[in-house]
Amino acid sequence: MASIPRYIVERAPDQIRVAFRGIVKIVKDLGIARVTLVVPKKGGWEHTIVAEFLGAAVAKALVKGQSVTMVEGVTMLLDSPQTFRSTAGQGLLIGAHISIKDMAKLDDAWGAQAILFLPWNDPEAQEWKATWHPVTVGATAEETPTSSLSIPVEEALTRLTGMINLGTGLGHPSDKKHAERTFEKLRAEGHSFDPANVRRWAQRNHWSSSAAADLEKVARKAL
Repeated sequence: MASIPRYIVERAPDQIRVAFRGIVKIVKDLGIARVTLVVPKKGGWEHTIVAEFLGAAVAKALVKGQSVTMVEGVTMLLDSPQTFRSTAGQGLLIGAHISIKDMAKLDDAWGAQAILFLPWNDPEAQEWKATWHPVTVGATAEETPTSSLSIPVEEALTRLTGMINLGTGLGHPSDKKHAERTFEKLRAEGHSFDPANVRRWAQRNHWSSSAAADLEKVARKAL
């Protein structure tokens, strides 16, 4: 999941214009033929600023489930977090003003070639940036302070990642026990760690968003 190129267009008066100008460049640079625009909900979406930017005819076609041509050789479809499912060849996934919780569904999508986030507010933008370190398209808002885990902690997490079944995360009792022992050992050896950074590391290193959240809970209990 960490190998998927990620981009962000931060909240600003011209966010939508900057985003779609950037989208054209991204799909051309990466050779992507399909764009999936994921919005909070389809009902009433025609009246949002994103739909208004695209135009009434395009918005109407998208809401009807039709694909539209963005540029030659590139089509776009509309989806929502309620119906979104990861499938092969999803191309560029765009989370347009959806919550960071719903963005996790896009972040976990195995069929994505690239992911772009248009956050609605600054706190969610900062959290997503802290997790994924995306490329910023357009102007950059306040920079997220870089925070990292120590080398011993990262090495321990790498070993843990290799030991458990990533398909089920910490769902199996033995895998959860491995995680608990990992943090107990780190604490006993005097190593400190921020549970939120543990979750972000896990998300960047092939853990699903839900499994990474479970790992954060285990880390917090070990403090």
